[in-house]
Amino acid sequence: MNKNSKSRISHFLFLALFILLSCKNSTSDKVLNANGIWQQIGYGKIVEIQDDTIKVSDISKVSCVSYAKEPILDFGKVKKVNKDTLTIEHGIDNWKFIKLQQLPALCNQKNIAENNDPIANFETFWHTFNEHYSAFNIRNVEWDSTYRKFEPKINAKSSDLELYEVLNEMVSTLNDDHTQVKLPDDLENKFETKVAESKYSKIFEFQLSEDIARNYVDSLHSYNAGMVRWGMIENEIGYIQINAMLMLANYDVPKALSLQDFFPRYWEIAESRKDEIQRQDEVNGANFILDSVLTSLKGAKAYILDIRFNGGGKDGAALAILNHFTSKRTKAFTKKAKTENGFTPKQDLFLHPTEKNFTGEVILLTSHQTASAAEILTLSSIALPNITRIGSNTEGIFSSTLDKQLPNGWKYELSNEVYEDINSKNYEGIGIPAHHTIEYSKNKDNFFEQLINGLDHGDSAIEKALKIYNNESN
Repeated sequence: MNKNSKSRISHFLFLALFILLSCKNSTSDKVLNANGIWQQIGYGKIVEIQDDTIKVSDISKVSCVSYAKEPILDFGKVKKVNKDTLTIEHGIDNWKFIKLQQLPALCNQKNIAENNDPIANFETFWHTFNEHYSAFNIRNVEWDSTYRKFEPKINAKSSDLELYEVLNEMVSTLNDDHTQVKLPDDLENKFETKVAESKYSKIFEFQLSEDIARNYVDSLHSYNAGMVRWGMIENEIGYIQINAMLMLANYDVPKALSLQDFFPRYWEIAESRKDEIQRQDEVNGANFILDSVLTSLKGAKAYILDIRFNGGGKDGAALAILNHFTSKRTKAFTKKAKTENGFTPKQDLFLHPTEKNFTGEVILLTSHQTASAAEILTLSSIALPNITRIGSNTEGIFSSTLDKQLPNGWKYELSNEVYEDINSKNYEGIGIPAHHTIEYSKNKDNFFEQLINGLDHGDSAIEKALKIYNNESN
């Protein structure tokens, strides 16, 4: 073959490759063009997408409430789209949508998002819960009876305060910390808040959790103002205390600041990020911290993972943490969302082992204060045979909050999802039990006092963990 022939063949191959890649890029661009009107399966939302912006509307049988346009990454990330269906990635979720040719008639009503009629707002609220709240049976609430009880209390002349008090009382019957009506600013001084405040501050809680750790760990390390603490016990047991599934991102904020100084500087950065990007920041931070911890404690023969003070945050961060304690891809749990006539198909969620991981014995410490995303970690741990739980039942609030808005602009949240373990068991309202039970109080103040009383004599959960480890290792 002569030199010119080689040159022509090389040129032909390059041209063919260029055309192939161009076709792929063109197809990809076309696939990811999600412009149009889409209805979410479950969740009660209509979205209008135009390039990189999105307009979201909450829809029920009686209402359509539209929000202002926002960057699409504040809602989620377009993952897959074809002619009739769309998938948007939102944290660990893959939200499904179907294509609409036009907006529903309700959404074309003039000024629907500025309706201050108390009756219209009450009806929107009740119907939204009726269509999407997932735990009426578990919470022992008969929602039709709730309507009959509270509907007569609202009329066209009801004040904003009267409406708020009724909606708030309706929510309180559910006894669900993932469900609330957010108090509007203009009613803040008028509404008498009756929620009992803890006599112990968050600063006190952080100091108590640090004191417990220092009682057992000689050289205690801390990250992000104590969101994560770690060290070695008895020269062979790694201790990791994770106090939130939030504030884990590796932002340019001094890690050793006090909580009160760290918090505002961290959130100034976090709130400047698009929502979906900030979620990933938390996941990336969790991976960075756990990689650092396992490197720091590489001589550990077992680990104690303490999430007794962890009230939650991002599910993705919780899974990122637990990924460091499994050796293979493992189904962790399923979730589904309530629809008007049933549920969406179940979504399977998996653990994926990290490059730097530990697959030996892990003892997980929980309490009634272990909640939300911290419970997602606990729920996922059921699938791992190397993890033993010590403590009390977790709180029992698993569903991500479904954010909604009333026609008058008030915001509210409800639990619309069902999480189940690998055996299809739902722990909503009861929490996940421990293998070895410690009778912690459900009352936060009493729980703290139980721990305070044990400072001089030994923390009961850590002592139990050490006993289990020493018995098994002898």
